[in-house]
Parts: sequence; C-alpha cells; structure tokens
Amino acid sequence: MIKHWEEFTIGPKDVLTELHVSLNRKGEILIGANAFERLGRPGQAVLLIDKVNNLIGIAPASKIKKHAYPLLQKSGGRHRVIRANRFIRHQQIQVSRTVAFHTAEIDEDGILV
Repeated sequence: MIKHWEEFTIGPKDVLTELHVSLNRKGEILIGANAFERLGRPGQAVLLIDKVNNLIGIAPASKIKKHAYPLLQKSGGRHRVIRANRFIRHQQIQVSRTVAFHTAEIDEDGILV
C-alpha cells in the first residue's frame, strides 16, 4: 500500500507567550494566566467596546471605579474570570457556545483587546 502522508506544519502553541481569552454563553470572559500577568494582575477591570472595529477591550482599573468588574480567581487556578453578563446583554453580543479569541493582544495603552 502506498501512503500519502502530509506533514502538519503548524507547531504547538507557545504557552509561555500566547494570550488565552474566551467568552462563554453565560457572559463570562475567561482571561488566561499569561494575559492576566501581562495586564499587571489587576483586581478589577473596566470593559470597553469599539463598535466601529467590532472589538471588546479590558482595561485594568483601580478599585475606586464603581463600574469596574472584579477579576475572579476560578477553581484555584491562575486564570481569572469576569462575569460580564450585563455588559454582553447591553451590547447585544450573542454567542451560542464558547468563543476563543485567538488574536488577543495587549495594545500600546495596556488594554487587552
């Protein structure tokens, strides 16, 4: 039998530098440990929306802001969760399943996009 192998040329993720961010249907934004570290390990964050470019932003915030959302530690892990259901509903963002944001980055203003 002749085999027609094709090599998979995309390597594994770089877990030390890649930013993991996802949004589930309950309106929870999961921020991976690397993204949380690069944000400066904030206790709270302000949620931002750019409707023109279809982007969600997460900016670290001091505890003084009333509209800042807490970054909750989940399951004893290093990642954090923002329970952003009110934001998601208000912005009319609908997801039927968990969506991973593969192009997440921290911009020049320190905002997780």
